[in-house]
Amino acid sequence: MLRIKKIIGCIAVAVIILPSLSLSGQDISAAIKLTRSERFQDAGKAFKALIQKNPQDGDLYYYYGENYLDEYFSDTLTNSFQELSDTARLLFQKGMQMDPSNPLNYVGVGEINLIAKKQAEAQQSFSRALSLLPSKANKAIVMEPQKHALVLARMANAYIKANSNDTATVFGLLRNAEKLDNKNYDMYIVKGDAYIYMLNDGSRAISSYNMAQSLNPKSPFAKLRVGQLWMRARNYKDALSYYQEVVKIDSNFAPAYRELGFLLSRANRKEEAQQNYKKFLSLSGGNITARIQYVNILIDQKDYQEAVNQLQEVLQSDTSNNDLNRAMAYSYFELGQYDKGLTYIHKFFKYTKPEKIRAMDYVYYGRLLAKNKMDSLAVIQLTKAFSMDTSKGELLSEAALSMSRLKKFDKAVEIYNQKIQLHNAIPGDYYNLGKVYYNLQAWGKVDTILGKYNEMMPNHIQGYLWRARALVNADPDTKEGLAKPVFEKLIEKALPDSAKYTKELIESYEYLSYYYLKQFNTTHDQQTGTKGIEFCHKILAMNPENEKAKAILKELSTRVRP
Repeated sequence: MLRIKKIIGCIAVAVIILPSLSLSGQDISAAIKLTRSERFQDAGKAFKALIQKNPQDGDLYYYYGENYLDEYFSDTLTNSFQELSDTARLLFQKGMQMDPSNPLNYVGVGEINLIAKKQAEAQQSFSRALSLLPSKANKAIVMEPQKHALVLARMANAYIKANSNDTATVFGLLRNAEKLDNKNYDMYIVKGDAYIYMLNDGSRAISSYNMAQSLNPKSPFAKLRVGQLWMRARNYKDALSYYQEVVKIDSNFAPAYRELGFLLSRANRKEEAQQNYKKFLSLSGGNITARIQYVNILIDQKDYQEAVNQLQEVLQSDTSNNDLNRAMAYSYFELGQYDKGLTYIHKFFKYTKPEKIRAMDYVYYGRLLAKNKMDSLAVIQLTKAFSMDTSKGELLSEAALSMSRLKKFDKAVEIYNQKIQLHNAIPGDYYNLGKVYYNLQAWGKVDTILGKYNEMMPNHIQGYLWRARALVNADPDTKEGLAKPVFEKLIEKALPDSAKYTKELIESYEYLSYYYLKQFNTTHDQQTGTKGIEFCHKILAMNPENEKAKAILKELSTRVRP
C-alpha cells in the first residue's frame, strides 16, 4: 500500500493541470507530459526554457516546483525531501514575486509545509491562496470557474499527499470545486484518491475514477488509478486488465509499464516483468531516478545480481549520485560479497548528507562490518540503527552477538537484558543470553534463563543441553544431582530422533550412569546400581568404544548382584 501511495502521490501532482492552464500552446503541455512520464530532468529543462520566454506567468513556476515534488514522491526512500522541497519552495516564492495575484504558488508552499508537518505555516499559505480567489468578500477578483476549481482541487490534493486525516477540509474543498466545474476530470481523480486513502472506500473511489475516465477517455490516469486500487486489494487479474488498458490508451505512458512490471514480478512472470521495466526505463528517458526505482524493484524481487548489473551501467556514466553507492552496498550484502558491500557503504557514508541517512543504512553498515569481522564497529552502527527505529529489536540481538564474538560478555548481557526489558525479546535471545552467562560461569543464571527458554521452545534439544551442562558445573561432585532432571528431559525429547541426537544422548547417559554410580557408592542400593549399569549399556550400544561407560560398568558389575 505504501508503495502504491507513493506512486499515486507523484502522479496526482501531474494530472490536475491540463484542462485549466493559463498558457496556451503545446510547450507547457509538453513540459507537463515530461513530468507525468517521470522524466524529471527533461521536464525541468523545458520549464526553465518556458520561464525565460514568459517570466511573468506564475503557473510556470508552480508546475516547475511541482516537478521537483513529483520527483521526491517517485521514490521517497531514495530522494531527499529536504533537498527537493527546498528547490520547489524557491520556485514557488519566485512565482509569488513575479505573479502575486496567482494563488497556485501559495498552494505549493502550503503543500510543502503540510508534508513537513508544519500545520500552522501551511494554513497561512492556504489562507493567502483562498484570499486571491473570488468570493463574496472579494467581488473584484475575476477568475474563470475552471481555474478557481483547479486551485481548490490542488489544495485538497496537498492534504492527501501529506497523509492528512482532515477529511472535512478535503471533501469541503472538493465539493466547492465540483460546484464550480462539475466536468473537471482532474477533480474526480483527486476525489477518488481521497475516498481510497482517507476513507478506505474503494467503491466510491472507483466511481470517481470512472467519472474521470468518462470525461477524458483518452487520458490514462483514471484507469491506472483503478488498476492500482485492484493491486492494493490483491486482485491481480483485474489490476493486470486495467494496466493493459492504460497501455492501449497511451503506449508511451511510462508509469504503466513500471506498474505492469511490478505486478508481473509478483506473479513470478519475471521475464515479462523485466521487459516492462525496461520499457519503463526507455520511456522515462533512462533517467537516474527511474533507474534507481528499477533497482529498488529488483532488490524487492531479491534479484540482487541484476540490480548490481544495472547499477554498474549507471556508474559508468554517472558517479555523482550517492544513492547508487547505497544500493550497491545493499545488493552486495545480499549476494554475500561482504568486502565489496563494505567498500560501497563506506563511500555512501563519506558523501551522504545527514538528512539522507535512514535506519536501514546503519543496519546494512553494521551487518557488513560484522561479516567482515569488525564486530566492535558493527555494534556502534547496529545500535545507531536501533535508536532510529526501535521496532527493529533484532538489531539488539545482532549487537549482542557481536559483543559475544569479541568476548565482551558483560556488554552482551547488558544488551540482551535491555531487549528483554523492552519486551522485544524472542526465544533465541534467551538461548543466546544463557550461553553468554555460561561463558561468564554464572551457572545459576544459565539455569534460570534457559529454564525460561525451555518453556518457550520445549523441543529444542540444545536448550536442555547447555542448561544441564551449567548445572553439572554448579554441582561438580554430583552430590545433589542438579543436572539429572534436565538430562532426563533431554532424553525424553531426543529419543524420537536418536540418530540425529546421538552425541547429546550419550552425554546425557554418561552423566546419569556416573550419577547412579555416586549414589550407589553412598547408599549401596542395588536398584540404584542396576540403573547405572542400564545407562552404561545404552552408551555402549551407541558407542562400543566409550571408555567412561566401560569404566563405570566394570566398577558396578563387580558389586551389583544380577
